Amino acid sequence: MQLPPRGTLARSDGLPEGIHYAFLFQVFNSASFCLVIGMPMVLYFKSLGASATVLGIVQGLPALLVILQIPAARFVEQVGYRTFVLRGWAVRSLFILLVACVAALPGPMDALTRASATLFLLFCYNFSRGISTCGWLPWITQLVPERVRGRYVSLDQTCGFSAIVVASVLAGLYLERVPGNLGFAAVFLASFGAAAGSLYYLKRIPDVPVSEEERTRSRESVPWRAIWGYKPFQNIILYNISVLLAWAGGGVVVVPFLRDTYAVSDAMFMYLTACWGLVYIGAVYVLGKWVDRTGSRPLLVHSTLWQVLHFGGWGGMAAGLIPFAWWSVGFQQVSWAVCFALFSLANTRLLMATVPAMGRSHFFAIHSVVTSLVAGFAPFGWGLVVDALHGWSAASGPVQWNGSSVVYAGVLACVAASFFMLRRIVEPEAMPADDFFQEFFIKTPARAFSRVFHRRILP
Repeated sequence: MQLPPRGTLARSDGLPEGIHYAFLFQVFNSASFCLVIGMPMVLYFKSLGASATVLGIVQGLPALLVILQIPAARFVEQVGYRTFVLRGWAVRSLFILLVACVAALPGPMDALTRASATLFLLFCYNFSRGISTCGWLPWITQLVPERVRGRYVSLDQTCGFSAIVVASVLAGLYLERVPGNLGFAAVFLASFGAAAGSLYYLKRIPDVPVSEEERTRSRESVPWRAIWGYKPFQNIILYNISVLLAWAGGGVVVVPFLRDTYAVSDAMFMYLTACWGLVYIGAVYVLGKWVDRTGSRPLLVHSTLWQVLHFGGWGGMAAGLIPFAWWSVGFQQVSWAVCFALFSLANTRLLMATVPAMGRSHFFAIHSVVTSLVAGFAPFGWGLVVDALHGWSAASGPVQWNGSSVVYAGVLACVAASFFMLRRIVEPEAMPADDFFQEFFIKTPARAFSRVFHRRILP
């Protein structure tokens, strides 16, 4: 169905009618992709004897093939938002089914042939995914009014991440009981079923009509230099690059650091992931209720502070300044969940508000491509640093310098750089910093206290 002019249809919370189909789509879509390009696929390749290089290719394909959004962006307005995304999602769903069939093939097929066929199908899957995703954000940006986008993003991420947590746990429990290729085939078949469910709800999300002016402009040559020269957009990208560089370093070093230093088991890693995932879901849900009042920039400032606490905590453990205990590890999970929730919610909302209407698809495509390339290549650079410093150590007073503590020092330097990049971002409607901290630390806790004890403590 086509969406009438904005403002004629709205729910009591300000979100457009039919938006619940977008949330249901996100549930099934997130469950599907976390099974086919997440940990189950890595474990499947590992069971086939794949090398670390092959595993790196498997994990890097989704990010690297997002570059296809650049040439695909010019066709989004010509085809129509919903039609463009729906066709791409349908094609990639077929490749999931083929992956499940390869995993279920009889045993005589050798592991190399099976891995090669699966890798080819994953390339095709990510190829179609990389093209079709460039239509999603422009569509949703048109559909959801600016005044409630923070609310939408929080609900969207809550639905998606909840589905990922549930699907991952169920897949892990199933693979414990049915190991081998048939177990993986069943998991990939479940991914296909979830993809089919996502298609069902995707075609029920209200479409947004594309004006003739937008169709005409989409056929013209794209002024890439002018798009990159748009300062508000450029500042957001530079800020995102510095944040992703920090997160890539933290992601590369944390597993070998905990495994080599404290012998943390694979099961414990899964439990830690589940813990911060649950905190993340709660944080996003709470923050979504008032982000549209405060604006995005204050949340990003707050996210930076939590990043300092999080990466500083790991660095302190690596340097021997903080003990490895349940309370310190628990704080690390909470701090990561909060900083990730603050960033993902505010950054998406800020991007949607900054990108101009004309050329919207191209702006979103450039952002996705640049950030995905950084997310895909930065871990390799940090990995080289970790390998180069392996076995090296030195002491400076109470500080123990080693590969892990040096990397975390570099990560904190990237966080500091991101703070300076953030200062260049201007958001006129954002709440001033003083008012934000008063809202976050005084008024919000006071209101929560009042609800619990039925006693008003602020005027």
